[in-house]
Amino acid sequence: MRLTLAAFGLLFAACSASPRIGPTPGAIGFDGTVTGWRMESTGGSGPHATWMPLNDPSAISLPSAMVLVTPNHTSEDRFNLCWNPGLAFRDGRIAVAVRADGGEVDQGGGPMWRVRDADNYYVCRYNPLESNYRVYVVHDGVRRQLATAIVDADGAAWHRLAVEHTGGHIRCFFDGELKLEADDATIDTAGGVGLWTKADARTSFDDLSVVGRAR
Repeated sequence: MRLTLAAFGLLFAACSASPRIGPTPGAIGFDGTVTGWRMESTGGSGPHATWMPLNDPSAISLPSAMVLVTPNHTSEDRFNLCWNPGLAFRDGRIAVAVRADGGEVDQGGGPMWRVRDADNYYVCRYNPLESNYRVYVVHDGVRRQLATAIVDADGAAWHRLAVEHTGGHIRCFFDGELKLEADDATIDTAGGVGLWTKADARTSFDDLSVVGRAR
């Protein structure tokens, strides 16, 4: 079978495009009033960032997404947290849709889990400014990188970041593709689940899925 140049171009574009992200049954869509969530920070200085659910016609789970609207500080070393201690999680799978809305120093973000408090948790994050995807453990307020991968994607589009954590083994996926693996036993007990950005990154999150167990 012969393909014209135009047909070949369309086929290439279809194959190279990011997978379409759709809503996940049972996921948290951040619609209406959001209760039980804490807006806190790790490190840096200044007030906490402002987070709120906003109507978004492009949200994965219509009609709203959770948005870091403004960082309220100029600290490049501050991590902005929005987490829920009621979502107890130790082993299983967490996934969330992330869209980078802006930021001069940093952009993007990702999910956090096994959150004990604002200084102790795991996080994986995508940064379109650096074209990378990384997983960290934060212990006593100090962040330590566990693994990194190059990811060159459109930061203005929605991307699904997913984590599978069992015991001390972590696997992180980007739009369904395994990108990171690491082993770490720093935090081996259940904790909360949340959303994370750094410095001035303004980011939208939606369709948070938490499947697993707390023990």
